Amino acid sequence: MQTLKAMSTRRNNISTRPNVLYMDVHDLGTWLGCYGKPYVSSPHIDRLAGDGARFTQFISSAPICMPSRVGLYAGIMPHMAGVMGQDPLNNNVVCMAEYFRRAGYATFVSGGINVLNTPEWAGFTNVLAAEKGERAKAAVDFLRHEAVSLDSPFFLSVSFQRVHRPFGEDYDPDLPDRIKVPGGLPDEPETRKDLATLCRKVEELDKHVGEILGALEEAGMAENTIVIFTTEHGIAMPRHKHTLYNGGIHTALLLRAPGRPRPGRVYDDLLSNMDLLPTLLELAGLEAPPNILGRSFLGLLEGRADWQCRDAVFSEQTWGRRSGQWYYTPMRSIRTERFHYIHSFREVPAYVDNSFVNRFRHRREVLQEWFSNPLPEKQLFDLKEDPAELINLADSDEHKELLDSLHGQLFAFLERTEDPILEGYVRNKANLPDITQWLEQPDGSFALEPDNVIYYTEEPF
Repeated sequence: MQTLKAMSTRRNNISTRPNVLYMDVHDLGTWLGCYGKPYVSSPHIDRLAGDGARFTQFISSAPICMPSRVGLYAGIMPHMAGVMGQDPLNNNVVCMAEYFRRAGYATFVSGGINVLNTPEWAGFTNVLAAEKGERAKAAVDFLRHEAVSLDSPFFLSVSFQRVHRPFGEDYDPDLPDRIKVPGGLPDEPETRKDLATLCRKVEELDKHVGEILGALEEAGMAENTIVIFTTEHGIAMPRHKHTLYNGGIHTALLLRAPGRPRPGRVYDDLLSNMDLLPTLLELAGLEAPPNILGRSFLGLLEGRADWQCRDAVFSEQTWGRRSGQWYYTPMRSIRTERFHYIHSFREVPAYVDNSFVNRFRHRREVLQEWFSNPLPEKQLFDLKEDPAELINLADSDEHKELLDSLHGQLFAFLERTEDPILEGYVRNKANLPDITQWLEQPDGSFALEPDNVIYYTEEPF
Protein backbone atom coordinates (compact mmCIF):
# COMPACT_ATOMS: atom_id res chain seq x y z
CA MET A 1 0.00 0.00 0.00
CA GLN A 2 1.31 3.44 -0.88
CA THR A 3 2.05 5.84 1.92
CA LEU A 4 0.68 9.36 1.85
CA LYS A 5 4.22 10.68 1.27
CA ALA A 6 4.59 8.54 -1.84
CA MET A 7 1.13 9.50 -3.05
CA SER A 8 1.85 13.20 -2.63
CA THR A 9 4.65 13.13 -5.21
CA ARG A 10 2.24 12.59 -8.08
CA ARG A 11 -1.03 14.16 -7.08
CA ASN A 12 -2.16 15.44 -10.42
CA ASN A 13 -5.68 14.20 -9.74
CA ILE A 14 -7.83 15.02 -6.73
CA SER A 15 -9.10 11.42 -6.68
CA THR A 16 -5.73 10.14 -5.42
CA ARG A 17 -6.10 11.91 -2.08
CA PRO A 18 -7.36 10.07 1.00
CA ASN A 19 -10.90 10.41 2.29
CA VAL A 20 -11.42 11.94 5.71
CA LEU A 21 -13.84 10.65 8.33
CA TYR A 22 -14.01 13.17 11.16
CA MET A 23 -15.98 12.22 14.28
CA ASP A 24 -16.35 14.35 17.37
CA VAL A 25 -18.61 14.05 20.37
CA HIS A 26 -20.00 16.35 23.04
CA ASP A 27 -18.72 16.26 26.61
CA LEU A 28 -16.57 13.11 26.56
CA GLY A 29 -13.22 14.22 27.96
CA THR A 30 -11.18 11.04 28.20
CA TRP A 31 -14.03 8.90 29.54
CA LEU A 32 -13.07 5.80 27.53
CA GLY A 33 -11.63 2.38 28.24
CA CYS A 34 -8.52 3.14 26.20
CA TYR A 35 -7.83 6.14 28.43
CA GLY A 36 -7.66 4.07 31.58
CA LYS A 37 -11.34 3.86 32.50
CA PRO A 38 -11.88 0.07 32.81
CA TYR A 39 -15.47 0.57 33.95
CA VAL A 40 -16.38 2.22 30.62
CA SER A 41 -17.41 -0.17 27.84
CA SER A 42 -16.05 1.30 24.59
CA PRO A 43 -14.68 -1.67 22.58
CA HIS A 44 -15.11 -0.14 19.10
CA ILE A 45 -13.45 3.15 20.02
CA ASP A 46 -10.73 1.27 21.90
CA ARG A 47 -10.11 -0.84 18.79
CA LEU A 48 -9.68 2.34 16.75
CA ALA A 49 -7.04 3.42 19.25
CA GLY A 50 -5.29 0.07 18.79
CA ASP A 51 -5.42 0.34 15.00
CA GLY A 52 -4.06 3.88 14.97
CA ALA A 53 -2.65 6.32 17.50
CA ARG A 54 -3.82 7.62 20.86
CA PHE A 55 -2.77 11.05 22.14
CA THR A 56 -2.66 11.45 25.91
CA GLN A 57 -2.14 15.24 26.21
CA PHE A 58 -4.59 16.75 23.72
CA ILE A 59 -5.77 19.96 25.39
CA SER A 60 -8.84 21.93 24.37
CA SER A 61 -8.81 25.68 23.90
CA ALA A 62 -12.06 25.98 25.89
CA PRO A 63 -14.21 23.90 28.28
CA ILE A 64 -17.58 24.40 26.57
CA CYS A 65 -18.72 23.30 23.15
CA MET A 66 -18.83 26.20 20.68
CA PRO A 67 -15.68 27.99 21.83
CA SER A 68 -13.74 24.73 21.90
CA ARG A 69 -14.85 23.88 18.38
CA VAL A 70 -13.23 27.10 17.18
CA GLY A 71 -9.91 25.46 18.01
CA LEU A 72 -10.87 22.19 16.31
CA TYR A 73 -12.52 23.68 13.23
CA ALA A 74 -10.45 26.84 12.66
CA GLY A 75 -7.12 26.37 14.45
CA ILE A 76 -7.38 29.61 16.45
CA MET A 77 -8.45 30.68 19.93
CA PRO A 78 -12.17 31.31 20.51
CA HIS A 79 -11.79 35.05 21.14
CA MET A 80 -9.99 35.38 17.79
CA ALA A 81 -13.18 34.17 16.10
CA GLY A 82 -15.39 36.48 18.14
CA VAL A 83 -16.66 33.56 20.22
CA MET A 84 -16.81 34.60 23.87
CA GLY A 85 -19.48 32.06 24.79
CA GLN A 86 -22.04 30.01 22.91
CA ASP A 87 -21.75 32.32 19.91
CA PRO A 88 -21.47 31.86 16.13
CA LEU A 89 -18.03 32.31 14.57
CA ASN A 90 -17.23 35.58 12.82
CA ASN A 91 -17.91 35.48 9.09
CA ASN A 92 -14.27 35.92 8.11
CA VAL A 93 -13.21 32.68 9.84
CA VAL A 94 -12.43 29.69 7.60
CA CYS A 95 -13.33 26.25 8.96
CA MET A 96 -11.98 22.76 8.39
CA ALA A 97 -14.59 21.61 5.88
CA GLU A 98 -14.13 24.76 3.80
CA TYR A 99 -10.42 24.08 3.37
CA PHE A 100 -11.21 20.59 2.09
CA ARG A 101 -14.02 21.88 -0.14
CA ARG A 102 -11.65 24.39 -1.75
CA ALA A 103 -9.22 21.53 -2.43
CA GLY A 104 -11.84 19.62 -4.41
CA TYR A 105 -13.25 17.35 -1.72
CA ALA A 106 -16.94 16.47 -1.59
CA THR A 107 -17.90 17.64 1.90
CA PHE A 108 -20.67 15.97 3.88
CA VAL A 109 -22.03 16.46 7.39
CA SER A 110 -24.46 14.12 9.05
CA GLY A 111 -27.35 16.02 10.58
CA GLY A 112 -25.55 19.27 11.26
CA ILE A 113 -22.66 20.93 13.03
CA ASN A 114 -22.54 21.87 16.70
CA VAL A 115 -21.87 25.57 16.20
CA LEU A 116 -24.43 28.28 15.50
CA ASN A 117 -23.22 28.93 11.94
CA THR A 118 -24.87 27.06 9.08
CA PRO A 119 -23.24 23.93 7.62
CA GLU A 120 -23.01 25.67 4.24
CA TRP A 121 -21.07 28.56 5.78
CA ALA A 122 -18.69 26.09 7.42
CA GLY A 123 -17.89 24.49 4.05
CA PHE A 124 -20.32 21.59 3.76
CA THR A 125 -21.99 21.27 0.39
CA ASN A 126 -24.03 18.25 1.45
CA VAL A 127 -26.08 17.81 4.62
CA LEU A 128 -27.17 14.23 5.22
CA ALA A 129 -30.71 14.17 6.55
CA ALA A 130 -30.77 12.66 10.02
CA GLU A 131 -33.49 12.45 12.62
CA LYS A 132 -32.60 13.24 16.22
CA GLY A 133 -30.18 10.61 17.46
CA GLU A 134 -29.77 9.12 13.97
CA ARG A 135 -26.60 10.81 12.75
CA ALA A 136 -24.71 7.53 12.79
CA LYS A 137 -27.37 5.85 10.63
CA ALA A 138 -27.21 8.65 8.06
CA ALA A 139 -23.41 8.34 7.93
CA VAL A 140 -23.63 4.55 7.55
CA ASP A 141 -26.13 4.88 4.70
CA PHE A 142 -23.85 7.37 2.96
CA LEU A 143 -20.80 5.11 3.25
CA ARG A 144 -22.68 2.06 2.02
CA HIS A 145 -24.61 3.61 -0.85
CA GLU A 146 -23.11 6.92 -1.96
CA ALA A 147 -19.44 7.23 -1.09
CA VAL A 148 -18.19 4.54 -3.46
CA SER A 149 -19.71 6.29 -6.49
CA LEU A 150 -18.08 9.67 -5.89
CA ASP A 151 -15.49 10.86 -8.40
CA SER A 152 -13.58 12.79 -5.72
CA PRO A 153 -12.48 12.03 -2.16
CA PHE A 154 -14.92 12.88 0.59
CA PHE A 155 -14.73 14.71 3.89
CA LEU A 156 -17.45 13.35 6.18
CA SER A 157 -18.15 14.92 9.57
CA VAL A 158 -20.27 13.31 12.26
CA SER A 159 -20.83 15.20 15.53
CA PHE A 160 -22.44 13.07 18.22
CA GLN A 161 -24.57 14.42 21.04
CA ARG A 162 -24.95 11.04 22.72
CA VAL A 163 -23.09 11.84 25.95
CA HIS A 164 -24.49 15.34 26.37
CA ARG A 165 -26.75 15.79 29.37
CA PRO A 166 -29.38 14.77 30.27
CA PHE A 167 -27.92 11.32 30.95
CA GLY A 168 -31.24 9.85 32.09
CA GLU A 169 -31.77 7.15 34.70
CA ASP A 170 -30.46 4.02 32.97
CA TYR A 171 -27.27 2.43 34.30
CA ASP A 172 -25.75 -0.93 35.15
CA PRO A 173 -26.68 -1.45 38.84
CA ASP A 174 -23.34 -3.17 39.50
CA LEU A 175 -21.32 -0.26 38.09
CA PRO A 176 -21.55 2.51 40.73
CA ASP A 177 -19.51 0.52 43.23
CA ARG A 178 -16.70 -0.02 40.68
CA ILE A 179 -16.37 3.53 39.39
CA LYS A 180 -13.42 5.62 40.49
CA VAL A 181 -14.85 9.04 41.36
CA PRO A 182 -12.55 11.79 39.99
CA GLY A 183 -10.78 13.90 42.58
CA GLY A 184 -12.64 17.06 43.48
CA LEU A 185 -16.08 15.42 43.27
CA PRO A 186 -18.07 14.26 46.30
CA ASP A 187 -17.80 10.48 46.59
CA GLU A 188 -21.50 10.05 47.23
CA PRO A 189 -24.09 7.57 45.88
CA GLU A 190 -25.60 10.31 43.71
CA THR A 191 -22.24 10.99 42.06
CA ARG A 192 -21.53 7.32 41.43
CA LYS A 193 -24.96 6.71 39.92
CA ASP A 194 -24.65 9.84 37.80
CA LEU A 195 -21.28 8.66 36.45
CA ALA A 196 -22.81 5.23 35.79
CA THR A 197 -25.49 6.87 33.62
CA LEU A 198 -22.70 8.63 31.74
CA CYS A 199 -21.05 5.25 31.15
CA ARG A 200 -24.31 3.99 29.63
CA LYS A 201 -24.30 6.91 27.21
CA VAL A 202 -20.68 6.21 26.26
CA GLU A 203 -21.66 2.61 25.61
CA GLU A 204 -24.39 3.79 23.23
CA LEU A 205 -21.95 6.16 21.54
CA ASP A 206 -19.44 3.36 21.07
CA LYS A 207 -22.04 1.23 19.31
CA HIS A 208 -22.70 4.00 16.79
CA VAL A 209 -19.00 4.60 16.18
CA GLY A 210 -18.61 0.87 15.57
CA GLU A 211 -21.41 0.95 13.00
CA ILE A 212 -19.74 3.78 11.09
CA LEU A 213 -16.30 2.15 11.13
CA GLY A 214 -17.88 -1.13 10.04
CA ALA A 215 -19.61 0.56 7.10
CA LEU A 216 -16.32 2.18 6.07
CA GLU A 217 -14.67 -1.24 6.11
CA GLU A 218 -17.51 -2.90 4.21
CA ALA A 219 -17.29 -0.23 1.51
CA GLY A 220 -13.63 -1.07 1.00
CA MET A 221 -12.48 2.45 1.82
CA ALA A 222 -10.86 1.99 5.23
CA GLU A 223 -7.36 1.65 3.76
CA ASN A 224 -7.55 5.06 2.09
CA THR A 225 -9.38 7.06 4.73
CA ILE A 226 -8.01 9.24 7.51
CA VAL A 227 -10.13 8.58 10.60
CA ILE A 228 -10.31 11.05 13.48
CA PHE A 229 -12.18 10.61 16.74
CA THR A 230 -12.13 13.38 19.32
CA THR A 231 -14.22 15.48 21.66
CA GLU A 232 -14.41 19.17 22.41
CA HIS A 233 -13.93 19.26 26.20
CA GLY A 234 -14.37 17.38 29.48
CA ILE A 235 -17.35 15.54 30.90
CA ALA A 236 -20.36 17.51 32.18
CA MET A 237 -19.40 17.30 35.85
CA PRO A 238 -18.28 19.90 38.41
CA ARG A 239 -14.61 20.91 38.09
CA HIS A 240 -14.72 19.58 34.53
CA LYS A 241 -16.94 21.15 31.85
CA HIS A 242 -17.35 24.94 32.27
CA THR A 243 -13.99 25.17 34.09
CA LEU A 244 -10.34 25.36 33.08
CA TYR A 245 -9.27 22.62 35.45
CA ASN A 246 -7.57 19.77 33.63
CA GLY A 247 -10.79 17.76 33.71
CA GLY A 248 -12.46 20.43 31.61
CA ILE A 249 -9.83 20.73 28.89
CA HIS A 250 -8.10 17.31 28.75
CA THR A 251 -9.64 15.50 25.78
CA ALA A 252 -9.40 12.30 23.78
CA LEU A 253 -7.84 12.18 20.33
CA LEU A 254 -7.53 9.04 18.22
CA LEU A 255 -6.11 9.06 14.68
CA ARG A 256 -5.74 6.40 12.01
CA ALA A 257 -4.27 7.29 8.62
CA PRO A 258 -2.96 5.39 5.59
CA GLY A 259 0.68 4.56 6.09
CA ARG A 260 1.07 6.23 9.48
CA PRO A 261 1.39 5.98 12.33
CA ARG A 262 2.01 2.34 13.07
CA PRO A 263 -0.87 0.69 14.95
CA GLY A 264 -1.03 1.06 18.68
CA ARG A 265 1.21 4.11 19.02
CA VAL A 266 0.68 6.27 22.11
CA TYR A 267 1.94 9.86 22.04
CA ASP A 268 2.42 11.78 25.28
CA ASP A 269 3.45 15.05 23.60
CA LEU A 270 1.60 18.20 24.64
CA LEU A 271 -0.81 19.31 21.90
CA SER A 272 -3.51 21.94 21.54
CA ASN A 273 -6.78 21.11 19.84
CA MET A 274 -5.86 23.96 17.45
CA ASP A 275 -3.17 21.63 16.09
CA LEU A 276 -5.61 19.13 14.61
CA LEU A 277 -6.69 21.24 11.60
CA PRO A 278 -3.22 21.80 10.07
CA THR A 279 -2.29 18.17 10.77
CA LEU A 280 -5.32 16.83 8.92
CA LEU A 281 -4.66 19.13 5.98
CA GLU A 282 -1.04 17.99 5.72
CA LEU A 283 -2.02 14.33 6.08
CA ALA A 284 -4.25 14.86 3.04
CA GLY A 285 -1.42 16.47 1.10
CA LEU A 286 -2.79 19.99 1.46
CA GLU A 287 -1.04 23.10 2.71
CA ALA A 288 -1.83 24.30 6.20
CA PRO A 289 -2.91 27.97 6.30
CA PRO A 290 -0.25 30.36 7.61
CA ASN A 291 -2.60 32.62 9.60
CA ILE A 292 -3.64 30.19 12.34
CA LEU A 293 -2.20 29.34 15.74
CA GLY A 294 -2.40 25.58 15.23
CA ARG A 295 0.85 23.73 14.50
CA SER A 296 0.83 20.52 12.49
CA PHE A 297 2.11 17.48 14.37
CA LEU A 298 2.71 15.46 11.21
CA GLY A 299 6.42 15.59 12.09
CA LEU A 300 5.59 13.76 15.32
CA LEU A 301 3.77 11.02 13.39
CA GLU A 302 6.67 10.67 10.97
CA GLY A 303 9.28 10.64 13.72
CA ARG A 304 11.19 13.59 12.32
CA ALA A 305 14.28 14.58 14.27
CA ASP A 306 13.36 18.27 14.00
CA TRP A 307 9.89 17.80 15.57
CA GLN A 308 9.50 20.01 18.63
CA CYS A 309 6.73 19.56 21.14
CA ARG A 310 4.82 22.58 22.39
CA ASP A 311 6.16 24.06 25.61
CA ALA A 312 2.71 25.23 26.63
CA VAL A 313 -0.93 25.36 25.55
CA PHE A 314 -3.60 27.95 26.34
CA SER A 315 -7.29 27.73 27.20
CA GLU A 316 -10.06 30.20 27.93
CA GLN A 317 -13.55 30.56 29.36
CA THR A 318 -15.63 33.72 29.29
CA TRP A 319 -19.39 33.26 29.07
CA GLY A 320 -21.38 30.07 29.47
CA ARG A 321 -25.03 29.41 28.81
CA ARG A 322 -27.28 26.77 30.31
CA SER A 323 -31.06 26.61 30.36
CA GLY A 324 -31.20 29.84 28.39
CA GLN A 325 -29.31 31.82 31.02
CA TRP A 326 -25.87 33.38 30.56
CA TYR A 327 -23.26 33.36 33.30
CA TYR A 328 -19.90 35.13 33.40
CA THR A 329 -16.89 33.25 34.76
CA PRO A 330 -13.95 34.73 32.80
CA MET A 331 -10.67 32.86 33.22
CA ARG A 332 -7.58 32.03 31.18
CA SER A 333 -4.94 29.34 31.61
CA ILE A 334 -1.54 28.16 30.49
CA ARG A 335 -0.65 24.49 30.81
CA THR A 336 2.80 22.95 30.44
CA GLU A 337 3.61 19.27 30.56
CA ARG A 338 3.76 19.39 34.37
CA PHE A 339 2.27 22.66 35.63
CA HIS A 340 -1.05 24.41 35.12
CA TYR A 341 -1.69 28.09 35.91
CA ILE A 342 -5.27 29.43 35.90
CA HIS A 343 -6.04 33.14 36.19
CA SER A 344 -9.60 34.11 37.12
CA PHE A 345 -10.82 37.59 36.25
CA ARG A 346 -13.85 37.28 38.53
CA GLU A 347 -13.72 35.59 41.91
CA VAL A 348 -17.00 33.64 42.01
CA PRO A 349 -17.66 29.91 42.43
CA ALA A 350 -17.36 27.77 39.32
CA TYR A 351 -20.53 26.76 37.55
CA VAL A 352 -22.06 23.38 38.42
CA ASP A 353 -24.18 21.80 35.71
CA ASN A 354 -27.87 22.12 36.56
CA SER A 355 -28.43 18.46 35.83
CA PHE A 356 -25.82 17.47 38.40
CA VAL A 357 -27.39 19.89 40.88
CA ASN A 358 -30.68 18.10 40.46
CA ARG A 359 -29.13 14.76 41.36
CA PHE A 360 -28.58 16.33 44.81
CA ARG A 361 -31.90 18.16 44.91
CA HIS A 362 -32.70 16.66 48.29
CA ARG A 363 -29.15 17.12 49.65
CA ARG A 364 -28.12 20.53 48.42
CA GLU A 365 -25.85 20.95 51.43
CA VAL A 366 -23.40 18.56 49.75
CA LEU A 367 -23.04 20.90 46.78
CA GLN A 368 -22.80 23.88 49.10
CA GLU A 369 -19.92 22.27 50.99
CA TRP A 370 -17.98 21.16 47.91
CA PHE A 371 -18.42 23.92 45.36
CA SER A 372 -19.38 27.25 46.97
CA ASN A 373 -15.86 28.64 47.39
CA PRO A 374 -15.03 31.38 44.86
CA LEU A 375 -12.25 30.76 42.37
CA PRO A 376 -9.02 32.45 43.50
CA GLU A 377 -7.49 34.96 41.14
CA LYS A 378 -4.38 32.79 40.78
CA GLN A 379 -4.20 29.00 40.87
CA LEU A 380 -1.09 26.91 40.23
CA PHE A 381 -1.07 23.12 40.17
CA ASP A 382 1.61 20.46 39.87
CA LEU A 383 -0.03 17.90 37.60
CA LYS A 384 2.57 15.26 38.38
CA GLU A 385 2.14 15.38 42.15
CA ASP A 386 -1.49 16.54 42.17
CA PRO A 387 -3.30 15.37 39.02
CA ALA A 388 -6.71 16.21 40.49
CA GLU A 389 -5.57 19.82 41.05
CA LEU A 390 -6.61 20.02 44.68
CA ILE A 391 -3.54 21.82 46.10
CA ASN A 392 -3.13 25.42 44.99
CA LEU A 393 0.57 26.37 44.98
CA ALA A 394 0.02 30.01 44.04
CA ASP A 395 1.03 31.25 47.52
CA SER A 396 4.01 28.92 47.80
CA ASP A 397 7.34 30.75 48.12
CA GLU A 398 9.00 27.74 46.49
CA HIS A 399 6.93 28.22 43.33
CA LYS A 400 6.91 32.03 43.14
CA GLU A 401 9.41 32.23 40.27
CA LEU A 402 7.47 29.62 38.30
CA LEU A 403 4.18 31.38 39.01
CA ASP A 404 5.54 34.72 37.80
CA SER A 405 6.94 33.10 34.67
CA LEU A 406 3.67 31.36 33.74
CA HIS A 407 1.67 34.49 34.56
CA GLY A 408 3.94 36.52 32.26
CA GLN A 409 3.72 33.97 29.44
CA LEU A 410 -0.07 33.84 29.72
CA PHE A 411 -0.58 37.60 29.62
CA ALA A 412 1.93 37.98 26.78
CA PHE A 413 -0.18 35.47 24.81
CA LEU A 414 -3.37 37.38 25.62
CA GLU A 415 -1.78 40.60 24.38
CA ARG A 416 -0.39 38.94 21.25
CA THR A 417 -3.79 37.51 20.33
CA GLU A 418 -5.65 40.71 21.33
CA ASP A 419 -7.87 39.03 23.88
CA PRO A 420 -10.60 41.54 24.88
CA ILE A 421 -10.50 40.27 28.45
CA LEU A 422 -7.53 42.60 28.97
CA GLU A 423 -9.85 45.57 28.47
CA GLY A 424 -12.15 44.53 31.32
CA TYR A 425 -15.71 43.21 31.32
CA VAL A 426 -16.63 41.49 28.04
CA ARG A 427 -20.27 41.57 26.93
CA ASN A 428 -21.86 38.54 25.34
CA LYS A 429 -23.10 38.89 21.76
CA ALA A 430 -26.72 38.58 22.84
CA ASN A 431 -26.17 41.50 25.24
CA LEU A 432 -27.92 39.54 27.98
CA PRO A 433 -27.20 39.96 31.69
CA ASP A 434 -25.14 37.68 33.88
CA ILE A 435 -27.45 35.27 35.72
CA THR A 436 -25.24 33.85 38.40
CA GLN A 437 -25.80 30.42 39.87
CA TRP A 438 -24.20 31.42 43.17
CA LEU A 439 -25.54 34.37 45.16
CA GLU A 440 -23.15 36.42 47.27
CA GLN A 441 -24.22 36.72 50.89
CA PRO A 442 -23.75 39.74 53.21
CA ASP A 443 -20.75 38.05 54.85
CA GLY A 444 -19.01 37.57 51.48
CA SER A 445 -19.76 33.85 51.19
CA PHE A 446 -21.75 32.32 48.34
CA ALA A 447 -24.92 30.24 48.39
CA LEU A 448 -26.52 28.22 45.62
CA GLU A 449 -29.49 30.07 44.18
CA PRO A 450 -32.91 29.05 45.53
CA ASP A 451 -34.25 25.69 44.48
CA ASN A 452 -37.18 27.13 42.56
CA VAL A 453 -34.89 29.24 40.34
CA ILE A 454 -32.88 26.43 38.79
CA TYR A 455 -34.18 24.71 35.67
CA TYR A 456 -33.64 20.99 36.01
CA THR A 457 -32.98 18.48 33.23
CA GLU A 458 -32.26 15.38 35.34
CA GLU A 459 -34.32 13.69 38.03
CA PRO A 460 -32.81 12.90 41.44
CA PHE A 461 -31.95 9.28 42.09
